[in-house]
Amino acid sequence: MQKYLKSDWMLILVLFIISLALLPFFYLHQGLLSVDTGREFYIPQQINLGHVLYKNIFNIYGPISYQFNALLFHFFGEKITTLYIAGIINSFLIFISLFFISREFLNKTLSFLMCLLTMFSLVFSTFLYNSNITYSYAIVYALSSFLISLLFLIKYIKTERVSLLYISCLFMGLSIMNKYEFILYPFILVYTIFFLKPLNIKQKIAAILSFSVVPIISFGILFIEGLTISDLLNAFYLMKKMANADSMKVFYSNFGNFFSLKTIIAVLIHNPIKGILGFLPIANIILVLKNIKEIYKDKPLFVFLLCSILASIKFIVFLNIEHMGAFLLPVCLLTFIIFFRNKKIIYIILILLTGLFLIEDFSSLKYKNYKLETQKGYIYTFKKDGEPIKLISDYILNNTNENDKVVIMPEGAMINFITDRNSDNYYYTLIPLFYKDTFSEKTVIDHFKNNPADYFIILPLSTLEYGYNSFYDYANNFYEMIKNEYNQTAQINGIKIFKRKNI
Repeated sequence: MQKYLKSDWMLILVLFIISLALLPFFYLHQGLLSVDTGREFYIPQQINLGHVLYKNIFNIYGPISYQFNALLFHFFGEKITTLYIAGIINSFLIFISLFFISREFLNKTLSFLMCLLTMFSLVFSTFLYNSNITYSYAIVYALSSFLISLLFLIKYIKTERVSLLYISCLFMGLSIMNKYEFILYPFILVYTIFFLKPLNIKQKIAAILSFSVVPIISFGILFIEGLTISDLLNAFYLMKKMANADSMKVFYSNFGNFFSLKTIIAVLIHNPIKGILGFLPIANIILVLKNIKEIYKDKPLFVFLLCSILASIKFIVFLNIEHMGAFLLPVCLLTFIIFFRNKKIIYIILILLTGLFLIEDFSSLKYKNYKLETQKGYIYTFKKDGEPIKLISDYILNNTNENDKVVIMPEGAMINFITDRNSDNYYYTLIPLFYKDTFSEKTVIDHFKNNPADYFIILPLSTLEYGYNSFYDYANNFYEMIKNEYNQTAQINGIKIFKRKNI
């Protein structure tokens, strides 16, 4: 019994108990329903209706998260709680794999504190960038599968058991089929199996096949459903346009991913501790380069550090942990801690950071005080988001038919999900990034002239992060088309509702 109490699994059990004890406080009090989160519910719903990713559903991420969530909807029902519970289970996978990776380089107590910190910095954060109900299930599924893959890769390097490498390759394939954040990770696996711990030809083929299992199944299903190579090439073309778009550069500059001294200073002023943590990626690179000869002697450590740096390369300028940087904070912080010789200082830092995030999480709950009740279940959100969603949802349910196409701009896919009304699956979001730079204004206007919606609803959402105050500032020509071809049926609290003429 005493041996069991001292085991790693006992600490995992303690983490599990703590998370269950905290869950009632945060249950369905997370996410941001007015923007990206709605897409995560709407696309799986459309997949179950027979629509095909990349063919007639525009998608900028990998397919597997949406296919998986569509399966969850199929078996457990199209409810808010279906994906929320999936997120909770995935969060547990994140910190259990993080714990065992930490244990490869740190003692039990530090590993436990790392996971406790992650629980408050990521799992129970109430804003958009958490791991339960988030801006993108692709990123949280990609993160958990990346960590699992990395854990098995480290174990393989230590033991040279090839079966562990195959498992690592399998989860690597799963990770990059979710989101591109970890697209450089396969190069480490290639380096490992060809140079660091070389395999024979049969083993290399088996490793490649293990990696290919998920991509083959995922894209195989899509091609069976009707996706063509032409559709896929067009999707990649649009993704490339989006990545190089001016509004994307503005967006990333506003959140520090592209160098913006103004943004970095703003974060430092708003929260100095989080601002300092933002420099972890660049600090880790400096530390690795400084100690590279010593690091290389420890092959598992060497591989972990390489993987950590490549995983955070997108945030090399600044890791904004109030934004998408939150997902990489645990890996970057673990990397930094490994270099610290004085573990007492690390104990203090981890405890203080955990306390900081804990206070912040509980303090933020008071803002999630609006209970949004829908036919897909309830969820607590900001009043400024919940009231418009409720108002528009009730209007749609009472004034439209089930087969009506209702397009909500600049985005509002959550409303389509909870009302069971189809949007336009290619142009369901018309924020500046997509409207101007990815599709082009002419393409969007021509599309809706040829494929008219039954209703257009324009929300007074800010699009300032892309350089424009609102929809009217960048889509005035589209708005003029709506006014010419549609009748305005309602205007409530800045929300404008238009119905197509002669229907």
